[in-house]
Formats: sequence, C-alpha cells, structure tokens
Amino acid sequence: MPEPVIQISSPEDYVTPNRAAPTRKTLHQNILGKLRPLPLQYHWTFWFDKHSESASPNPEEEYASRLTVLYEDVADIATFYRVYNNYPWDKIRLRDTVHIFRKGTKPVWEDPDNVNGGCWTFRVPKGNSQQFFHELAILTMASELQAAIEGEHDHVLGVSTSTRFNSNLISVWNKHGFNEKSIRILENTILSRLSPELRPVPDSNSYFYKRHADREGYQEAIKQAPVDSNK
Repeated sequence: MPEPVIQISSPEDYVTPNRAAPTRKTLHQNILGKLRPLPLQYHWTFWFDKHSESASPNPEEEYASRLTVLYEDVADIATFYRVYNNYPWDKIRLRDTVHIFRKGTKPVWEDPDNVNGGCWTFRVPKGNSQQFFHELAILTMASELQAAIEGEHDHVLGVSTSTRFNSNLISVWNKHGFNEKSIRILENTILSRLSPELRPVPDSNSYFYKRHADREGYQEAIKQAPVDSNK
C-alpha cells in the first residue's frame, strides 16, 4: 500500500473538526478556541507506520523503512487541522499506525526519550475511535496532559492510533515509565478530560499501561541504537 498523501486545503476547511457534531460543546472545543491565536507549546510531527509481517535480521533498518514523516512541523492548532482534516483516516489498513509526536522524538522504543518510558493504551470500538483519537490528540498537543504530570518531571511525548479489525488501539506515550505516581495522574487526567460518552470504565480490560521495556522485542530494538539516558 502506498503511503497516504496529505493535500493541504484552504483555512476555511479546518476551522471546525470535520468529524465532530456541530452542536456539541466540549472542553476540547473550548481549549481549541483559546489556542487559535497562539502557537503550541511544543512542535509536533505526524508519522505513518506501515505494518510489516516479515521478520528482519536488522529490526532498526526494518522499522526505519516502515516509518514515514507525513508532516514534520506542526507549530499551531491551525496547521494541526489542515493536516488532520485532510488525512484519509478511512484508508488506513489493518495494523498500520499514525503517530503524533513531539518534533525531534521518533515513535520508537529505542529513541532516547522513549527508552525508559511506556504508554497507556485504550482499545476503542471503531464507532468511537476517531473521536477518541481526536480528543486525545488535542489534549496532548494543548499540553493539558503535560500540565498534569509536570510536577513529576515527566513528559507526554505523543499519541498513536493503530487500526485493528473491530477497534483501534490508541496510546499516549510518556517518558518515565517507572514513575507510578505520574502514570496514575496521567490515567486520571485522561479519564476526566475525555467526553463522558468516550470514557472507559476504570480498572476494566479495555485499557492498560505497559512499559516499553516489558514488551517483546524491546531488548533487540534498543541494541540497534545508542541510548542517551540524559535526553
């Protein structure tokens, strides 16, 4: 499958998210209204990750070949919607993934920012997955989640959505996967900030936290790249 191509349209096409109900007033729309005149605190990059069934003797090379930058520098909310609203979300194939990450951090375990981190992952039914991902992306890019864990010296690095058969796996990545307090604060903030109809039941099996170090293939992946623990 060729990588999706984003065509940027005119400003009037992205003022309102094209998949949100026009009469729906949410916290996230209020955040959006406040953000429009100002740049985002961090710059962000859209990535496309094409799933591969083949095994490679060099995992780093294999993964690098799967990753494509869709848009390198999202510095304000208007640019975010120019990219987001023109992306062919319905064309994403099974197990392919789209990431939105802080510029300068790759959505791979072996990146120095991610090597000691982990992520909250939510299994979201297809009917809610796009709205769920949109809200988490706004909360991430608007630094709402970052503000919640700032006191723990942790960082929210990105958000991902990966297509499955009847659902999407939607993840929020953080830098310090061994800070239990930060992990719980992040969980509580996500659950409280999401729209009520999207919130999973706490302690249900529809979401979980996992450190990258606990995932199969982690050790092999980090051997392929130097680790800078001071990043």
